[in-house]
Amino acid sequence: MPAYWILPNRDQSDDILASDGEKIVPLRQVLEPRLRPEGFSHGVPAELLEKCGPERYAEALFAQRFPEWHGGKELFSVSTPAGLDSSGRVVHLGMLFILEPHELPRFDLPYAGLSKQDQPHARALIRRMAAPQRGDSWAQSVRELGELASLRGPATNVELQRSAVPFHSLHGLRDGRLTQKFTIRSKVRPRSAILLILLAAVGVGLCERACQHSSRPLVFVER
Repeated sequence: MPAYWILPNRDQSDDILASDGEKIVPLRQVLEPRLRPEGFSHGVPAELLEKCGPERYAEALFAQRFPEWHGGKELFSVSTPAGLDSSGRVVHLGMLFILEPHELPRFDLPYAGLSKQDQPHARALIRRMAAPQRGDSWAQSVRELGELASLRGPATNVELQRSAVPFHSLHGLRDGRLTQKFTIRSKVRPRSAILLILLAAVGVGLCERACQHSSRPLVFVER
């Protein structure tokens, strides 16, 4: 399971950096631009931060899951705000996982090679994800997305209303809190659909026969 940190872009450079916990390289070497799935985000989207408000920035977690991403592998990421840059803009720290089919992300990525400024944020993110507290609904929603057994198409832990790319989502966000839960519907296979229709038709036929039988008048024969 290759796993990387997506580092905060504190100097607003053209290159987003990534790290395996020791060595730092441009993100493009880890995730080629041509292979980045449509809608992929390396931070918490602005619309979620707007709904949270500055007082709740530290709570926000944004996760994305792209099943059947490339070569049968799956892409999973989780991001959180990691303070402000010198201009006052929010910067983000993320984890990126390249998973085999049915593999779960392991939130134990080393961070000794990160800057002293980034290490506290990395340590806090690991703690939240490795052992979510009961009241941490953001962390619970990320783990729920990662543990979802069946998923068709890209999905997020929190609904995005302004995204140009359609995502399935598990929760909505209102007044800075996760409130509404959504169900991810899996597509019904054609054979399964045909079988369901046949079973329904048989059930209707049996019901009609039973009704006809029960509606016949009773005949008593005298001996």
